[in-house]
Amino acid sequence: MALALKGCRYVMSCATTLALLSYPLLMIHAGIGDIRTMQIPNNLVLLLFAGYAAAALMLPLSPVDVALSATAAAVVFALGLVAFSFRWMGGGDVKLLTVAALWLGAGNVVPFILYTSIFGAVLTMLILLFRAVRLPAAMEARDWILRLHQRDAGVPYGMAIAAAGILAYSKTPWVVAQF
Repeated sequence: MALALKGCRYVMSCATTLALLSYPLLMIHAGIGDIRTMQIPNNLVLLLFAGYAAAALMLPLSPVDVALSATAAAVVFALGLVAFSFRWMGGGDVKLLTVAALWLGAGNVVPFILYTSIFGAVLTMLILLFRAVRLPAAMEARDWILRLHQRDAGVPYGMAIAAAGILAYSKTPWVVAQF
């Protein structure tokens, strides 16, 4: 543990850096996991929420900033529930969008949703092209590739959410201030 902290000036700055890095690392995990399993686990969403709480306490964020982030997340969740009710989006996608909106804050939610739409459209087109071609024999041995190739399967939108969330995150004030 001491070796891990040796390169840091202060323990608090290391803890803050770790908290701030938890978001992109967990988003990458969510995106890759969604492609492989077509699921975003609840415990991953809870870890993202806990990481936000830790980062908000360490930075510290003002109560107004936290309230605005929570409001933005609530709006995203409400809109996500509508999409879920029409079966346009899975429940894990809605939860991931919501916790990402919490991390990104009210000022970055609109660009995040725009990026998600663009990345989602590109992802959907790539998957439709992938499903239109016959799989090479070497790929047929992988269950997750077969699942992704099924024409009646959904689109693992978590990858688009993750990519958009990381892009939007790079523009947040707390990341710009730290890095």
